[in-house]
Amino acid sequence: MEWLDTLMQWLHLAAAVTGVGALIYSRLVLFPSLAEVPAEVRGKLAQQLVARMRPISFAAIGVLLITGFYNYLTKMAERPSSYHMILGIKILLALHVFTVAILLAVPPGVNPARDARRPRLIAGAAISGIIILLLSAYLRRNY
Repeated sequence: MEWLDTLMQWLHLAAAVTGVGALIYSRLVLFPSLAEVPAEVRGKLAQQLVARMRPISFAAIGVLLITGFYNYLTKMAERPSSYHMILGIKILLALHVFTVAILLAVPPGVNPARDARRPRLIAGAAISGIIILLLSAYLRRNY
């Protein structure tokens, strides 16, 4: 079923790019723009943004988990141990990104300490996401 393998690979890549792209956009464009907005408007706008992004984030995580398990189960028999090592690093980084996405799904104002750290959390998750994409390209090219 080559068409199913291709579909799963495409869904996996599309979900990863959507998630990492949203993180990069948030950190480089959205947060600097929100800093220019008056505080009373900023809080309401931030709540609306989180409410709109939450289902997208959760859908991307779900698609990545389903397609990742599918890819793992269908292709692991023919891979050397070095592939598994790099894949393990990739999975740990993905868990970091998933955790940050779940933390950011909580509306602003619930935890003021976390609200102050949002830009830093997003920056760290974006860096992890970029490294995941790099590792994915390496695995695809070399194995």
